[in-house]
Amino acid sequence: MGTANPPVLSHLQPPPDLLRLVDALCASGRAAEAHHRVSLLLLLSPASRVDARAANTLLLRLLRARTPFLTLRLVQAATLVPSLPNHNRLLALLCRADPPPVPVLLAHRLHLRMRVAPDAASYAALLDGYARVPDPCAARKLLDEMPGRGLVPSSLARSFLVKAFLRARDVDAAMDLVDNNLWPIMTDTDGYQQLGEDQEVTNAAFANLVQCLCAEGLFHIIFRIAEEMPQRRWNVVDEFAYAQMIDSLCRAGQHHGASRIVYIMRKRGLCPSAVSYNCIIHGLCTSPKPGACLRAHQLVMEGMRFGYRPREVTYKVLVDELCRENEIAKAKDVLELMLQPTIECGQDNGGDAGDGTRTRIYNVFLGALRAVDNPSEQLAVLVSMLQAGCKPDVITMNTVIHGFCKSGRAQEARRILDDMLNGKFCAPDVVTFTTLISGYLDAGDHVEALNVLHTLMTRRRCSPTVVTYNCVLKGLFGLGQVDTAMQVLEEMNANNVAADSVTHTVVIKGLCDVGQLEKAKELWDNVIWPSGIHDDYVYSAIFRGLCKQNKLEQACDFLYELVDCGVAPSVVCYNILIDAACKQGLKKLAYQLVKEMKRNGLAPDAVTWRILGKLHHYEEDEQEGHQLPAADVGQSPADDRVRVEPPVLTKEMALLPPLLSSENAFEVNESNSTAEIEEEAGYLTDMTNNNKAEAEDGCSTKMTVEELPDNTHPTRGTSINKGDNMTLGDGLKKPDNQPLIREPLYRVAKQVFGIL
Repeated sequence: MGTANPPVLSHLQPPPDLLRLVDALCASGRAAEAHHRVSLLLLLSPASRVDARAANTLLLRLLRARTPFLTLRLVQAATLVPSLPNHNRLLALLCRADPPPVPVLLAHRLHLRMRVAPDAASYAALLDGYARVPDPCAARKLLDEMPGRGLVPSSLARSFLVKAFLRARDVDAAMDLVDNNLWPIMTDTDGYQQLGEDQEVTNAAFANLVQCLCAEGLFHIIFRIAEEMPQRRWNVVDEFAYAQMIDSLCRAGQHHGASRIVYIMRKRGLCPSAVSYNCIIHGLCTSPKPGACLRAHQLVMEGMRFGYRPREVTYKVLVDELCRENEIAKAKDVLELMLQPTIECGQDNGGDAGDGTRTRIYNVFLGALRAVDNPSEQLAVLVSMLQAGCKPDVITMNTVIHGFCKSGRAQEARRILDDMLNGKFCAPDVVTFTTLISGYLDAGDHVEALNVLHTLMTRRRCSPTVVTYNCVLKGLFGLGQVDTAMQVLEEMNANNVAADSVTHTVVIKGLCDVGQLEKAKELWDNVIWPSGIHDDYVYSAIFRGLCKQNKLEQACDFLYELVDCGVAPSVVCYNILIDAACKQGLKKLAYQLVKEMKRNGLAPDAVTWRILGKLHHYEEDEQEGHQLPAADVGQSPADDRVRVEPPVLTKEMALLPPLLSSENAFEVNESNSTAEIEEEAGYLTDMTNNNKAEAEDGCSTKMTVEELPDNTHPTRGTSINKGDNMTLGDGLKKPDNQPLIREPLYRVAKQVFGIL
């Protein structure tokens, strides 16, 4: 009778569902929950534990979330032995965490407690961390420790010591290390000296050195290295070295310095790569420095000597900047440069591909000419395009028509459209008609605009889109043709063209501007709200229209009704109401709106604090004895306030209004409660802190208000349950039953820190 063998505990592999769950949680920013679920699996009974390979698989997925402190806590709690690659990844994440000192010390402690032998990558991660601190002494000790572990310090490891010296502003020690001890030299059997490491490591060390110098602003050392080329002694190829310098300088925003490297290369008979040259030219075109685009044009023209041709993206940015600087002749030179190789390619490979590319290049140039605001230039380019045998497409014609309409010459744009209809050019599309309609409306000729909409488009069997109707509605409301605009809206519904949020915003704004609030209310109740297509632009138009007609109470009721129906208005909507309350002197209502904003999960922005700052500035002027005109806002005598016009901010005025003195800072009406006084004092403190931060950041003193979206933007609708019934009518203001209670500072400190 045999004895039964004891059961063997089978180590569990991580379930595939768990791996997918961890990946999904980490990708969605819920790394803490992912770590918690993995810890539940790793801390189970020994019979259910996963093996080391499965645990490292889970650990690798957690490391991808880049939350090193959570991962370190899990490793320590589960007594998990990470593999060497995972260990190095965790060290690197800790050393790159902010702020540098504490995470680097945690990484060093983890390094000392390693159960596996560290390698060069482990020391490289720690050296990079101490270089970020910076702590050159600790980095040097780590380098001295490497031979005892059987590791030879490479040039890449020494480059981190150079980085530590540079960040510590010890440039002499850093350069002495570069000149003497950065790259190890070995002697072969024949007595010749040669580099004692792999060439890829040497190149990585040189790249790290150049990046460190650029990050610390030591560009003169970069130029000295480019002139002397000391890296030749360590077999760093010149092309690689110059390309790395150009890349690092461009990343640091020193595109003029990168162009200097190009001149050094050309002096030595070397040609930069197309990638490096494109980076320099593209960076110069987008640089805010004056004359940068002219330098880019100079480089492009000089690049013709070694066969350089810009990419189409770089070409577009360059001609855009040149036309914006009114350098039309130079932009035409770039156009000719782009056309030359394309024509040769078209002759070699067939006319169709070449014609398509040339048409696209011409279209880019025509689009850039819109900045000049001279459609005659666009017309001249169109003529030269025809003379060169290049056939314009509908984008070409639409660009030319848009140029004439933008400058107010809609009749000339109409003649071009007639030529398209007569077959001289390609057939027009809906964008062509929409552009011409917008041009007529901008010129004030709504009759011709409607003629194009109802006659030409119908004759060509071209159905208008929602963008076309949005342009018509916006233009008609701007010209005061409210009845005609409403007829067009009915026609739009009859043609089964679905309105978007832009349509609703245009109509609401147009009706509120002419004071027809009842029509706006009816449109909201019967059309906009049941459709579920409304966003913050629609809400802002309603709030702005009500406040413009001194209907602040109705605007507040509408805000509370939106919140009750599950809609979350943006900060801009609250700012409109707060600004209206401050202009009417209703300080209590303004702070109540701020409190409502915070309760709904929104933080006041710089505009909010600036509006409240103006309110206290008005009160301070009143207390100093200024005679300000009173305004009747239909309030009870207990709530009467002073209505003043906001002062015009000038450069001579202070950026922020002074706070009230201690004697009058908390002067309120007799009806105000103690809680309201504390609440207002708290808001004053928050406003001061926000205004200080804003002043230090150099924020603009111009108050911005959300503008009407462009007609070409897609619909931004808010999905609302159509069963809800919400109206814009008058209603009682929702009472505020949740006052903000502020505890004393010593109680807060005691709860948080356990002191006092």
